[in-house]
Amino acid sequence: MVGRALGEGSGRLVVALSGGADSAVLAWALRESGSNPRAVHVHHGWPGSDRMQSAARAVADRLDLELAIVVVDTSRSGSPEAVAREARYQALERGLGTGERIVTGHTLDDQAETVLGNLLWGSGLDGLRGIHRHRPGLVRPLLEVTRTQTRELAALLRLPFADDPANQDASYRRVRIRRALAGWERTLAPGIGRRLADLARLVETDLAFLDRASATGRVESLGGSVRVAAGEIRTLEAALAARVVRRALRTIGEGYPGARRDVDVVLRAAVDGTEGRVSGGHRVARVGAYVVIGSGDRPAGPPPTPLSVPGATRWGTWNWEVHEHPGRPEAFPLSRWRQVFDARALPRSAAMVRPAGGDDRIAMARGGKRVADALSEARIPSAERPGWPVLAVGGAVVWVPGVRRAYRGWVDKDTMGYVEVEVTREGRWKPVGS
Repeated sequence: MVGRALGEGSGRLVVALSGGADSAVLAWALRESGSNPRAVHVHHGWPGSDRMQSAARAVADRLDLELAIVVVDTSRSGSPEAVAREARYQALERGLGTGERIVTGHTLDDQAETVLGNLLWGSGLDGLRGIHRHRPGLVRPLLEVTRTQTRELAALLRLPFADDPANQDASYRRVRIRRALAGWERTLAPGIGRRLADLARLVETDLAFLDRASATGRVESLGGSVRVAAGEIRTLEAALAARVVRRALRTIGEGYPGARRDVDVVLRAAVDGTEGRVSGGHRVARVGAYVVIGSGDRPAGPPPTPLSVPGATRWGTWNWEVHEHPGRPEAFPLSRWRQVFDARALPRSAAMVRPAGGDDRIAMARGGKRVADALSEARIPSAERPGWPVLAVGGAVVWVPGVRRAYRGWVDKDTMGYVEVEVTREGRWKPVGS
């Protein structure tokens, strides 16, 4: 059964060995099926983590498994369960070799609890699918097996597993859901756990169809942000638009497809540009033709940095290349990203790269123009303007890359030295698979 549930795929299997009965039985089953798995135990730094590490080591020794111990930091703010889950999967994925796949011991009971929790949370049709059986580099072959069955088999095999104390801590939402389900099984709806797990399997076909139908809606990622095209979201059927948004939320939320409110926040930004936040504290903002779901607040940009003349200067994701020419350059670049200055306008150690300020002005032939107005006229998205760089000398802005330069610093008949400055920006949005 485990062999069939693993599906197609070659490469070595990596068991996420928690030290509990479920993962212990999984490791045993993989060995029995002829696989040659290795195991990884993630130590969360919780009160019972040392105990679970000892159990994982004992199970690995009993089964003659190669075992790696990885310690993760779960001290950052947020839901302890969500933080631990994110840290755990990141650690497992970082340790994968070429072609390897992670195998976890999630059971039918885990599936039922997840479906119920998602239903209570309002995560929509995606939530009813529950735990995915397969993801790229990840498979969960025990979703048809109950927790009682794994415990009985682990006991019969005399595997030295341990029970995680966290599974008895009612401060965790999943523990409260587990207890509620157990109570309903006894007094209200016997078999409810299996029926919830069956529901997850039933909706997979419908979701696969919707995924194919909504595949035209692009989702792109860059660093800790994702974006969707606002125009595409507005023109898609409501069900398909929601699917695209869920895909974006799942990308930034480590698999969590968001609640209905989260989807509404993104859709509203696509329609009228209203900003908001979704689960996890991620900011939602209209940036040009896109709705960007980011991991933080508006960028403020790195601190002011001296421009190396000549040389290379890195300012955030912006690269500045400066070349000095003792004589007149062969050609003057006609580009908003590459300019030639009179060397007298950019004295060494006096030029600074810094964020655009609210009071900054660009000197014109007559008077000046506010940098904020110049950024707006150049159609720089409002969400990017606070982190947009300017080149300043003595406090005065001489150039806003990609936008315009000041009246000062142009070469003339008296120019003896020339400074060529080119600015490039790193990072490209990459498509996210459906």
